[in-house]
Amino acid sequence: MRIDYTHYKDIDFLDDDFFIESMISPTRESEFFWSELIDRKKIDINEFIAANMLLDTIRKGQHEVPQVRKDRLWERIDTTRKSMKNKRKRMRWYKYASIAASSIIVIVISLFILLEKNDMHYSPDIDYTQFRSIQQQPDHQEIRIVTGEGQIEIEGKEAEIRYDSTGLFTVNNETVNPKTTLPTEKLSYNQLTVPYGKRASLTLSDGTALWVNAGTTVIYPTTFSDQKREIYVNGEIYADVCRDEKRPFLVKTDQLEIQVLGTSFNLSAYEEDALKRVVLVSGVVDVTLNGTNTRLKPNQSFTYTGQGSSVETVDVEVYTSWRDGIYVFRDEPIEDILQQLARYYNVTMILPQQSSGVVCSGKLELKEDIYQILNNLSQIASFSFGIKGNECRIEFYHF
Repeated sequence: MRIDYTHYKDIDFLDDDFFIESMISPTRESEFFWSELIDRKKIDINEFIAANMLLDTIRKGQHEVPQVRKDRLWERIDTTRKSMKNKRKRMRWYKYASIAASSIIVIVISLFILLEKNDMHYSPDIDYTQFRSIQQQPDHQEIRIVTGEGQIEIEGKEAEIRYDSTGLFTVNNETVNPKTTLPTEKLSYNQLTVPYGKRASLTLSDGTALWVNAGTTVIYPTTFSDQKREIYVNGEIYADVCRDEKRPFLVKTDQLEIQVLGTSFNLSAYEEDALKRVVLVSGVVDVTLNGTNTRLKPNQSFTYTGQGSSVETVDVEVYTSWRDGIYVFRDEPIEDILQQLARYYNVTMILPQQSSGVVCSGKLELKEDIYQILNNLSQIASFSFGIKGNECRIEFYHF
């Protein structure tokens, strides 16, 4: 029976005999099998990499992995290798090459799959396990940058991060790492997380500018390769991409891929939201969903809800004004407006279960505090509210 790996976590892979066998002694068939799952998005690539990186962690003897888990995993690996050896003897297979340490092969084959199929130029020092463990920690209150050397927390509601062509960066015009380095093909990835209630601007090493909205995570290289520029986003960004015809710019989310050359667009793709949207301001973008490409023209929006996708002409100001601290809404349900405010101000909105049926159009200055915002909004949307701590309770008037 064919195993469904769609929802496998790193520990599930490490308990899977075929996964371990594939990593210890890869064949063309096993390489094709795993790369096909990645291409078809039938596997969580982050969990797949995390499992490989955990094996590398065990090889290096790092202490964050419990010894009991190390012993158990090595026992499974040893058993698998012995089983494979006996199987080879029974089938009289020829030994074409000696097998190196299993953990080294794990890293080599995982990189081979990703490099050949996705052209991502990953390198062993990309610590995806660290990225995911930090993402799974309780929500932090400060804007955070995670690098290979550690993490930096930035106080305040906004932050400006700028990378130069060598991968060095500044935060609010202050140098973070004074060491000088030269560009290299061995890429290093950083992660920027912006909690709810805060925003940041991020200038990448090629000059591309990103405005990063509240509750967003961006994973990006400190410098780009010569072939491609690629980043990962969970949340909402406005991107002003520097044109480079030799290196297309690719933005990946959990479901969408957006490829551009030199373009301005807004992407809203929070994993927890059913609706994903790409709004093109200028240039041209190709949006890929489940292997199907859709080309957008300026002032067009691509929307995906899980039930299907659509393209329509829109007023781009509605979807991009947040970067200027303004929230514009047109015929939008009041519940959706309140949830957007909850994300921006990092509060919990407690709404009645029954829909109000109220839709609103207008503009809000997000520089005001949440109390003033709700007070102004309640006068046109017919609701009362109460704020206690981090909670806002809403009650709609029924006429």
